[in-house]
Amino acid sequence: MAYFLVRNSLNPGKAVTFGITYRQVVDKSAQDGELIWVIEIATDEPHAVTSGTIPSYFINTTTLGDLDDEIEKGVAYVSSQIDWSPLVDDNVPPKVVASEPTDYIVDIYQNILVHIVDFHPSVGIDRSSITMTINGIDVSDDLAIFGDEFDYEIRWRPPSRVFEQYIE
Repeated sequence: MAYFLVRNSLNPGKAVTFGITYRQVVDKSAQDGELIWVIEIATDEPHAVTSGTIPSYFINTTTLGDLDDEIEKGVAYVSSQIDWSPLVDDNVPPKVVASEPTDYIVDIYQNILVHIVDFHPSVGIDRSSITMTINGIDVSDDLAIFGDEFDYEIRWRPPSRVFEQYIE
């Protein structure tokens, strides 16, 4: 069993210990005795409503390709049953901590980079709310967004670069 800590971003003073175990077992329902992974995610933290034990979350999979996503989903499910109070208010908006270019007028080849951070305690940045307009044109569909809900790097590269040709 491995142990790890989970924090709620609106209560950074509270950390809850989680355990994760995994075993590879034979799937008796399969004709060829295929091996499957059984992963258990659990905590000793009491249930927020019943004060009883929070049930373990189990993952059964034959591939490890989507395992990180499945573990994240399991941790989120178990975490949703924990009393994280007292929660603090998220009153501070995210901040742009870096942007390029820094000049007002730039070359047509210039890409745009914006780095946004939402410092704790916070709920995080809703990725679907990120938009960008350039010279009144919405370019949000062309954005490349990297990072997580607390730290995003947003890149925009003009999809087509139009040049005018002057003939004298």
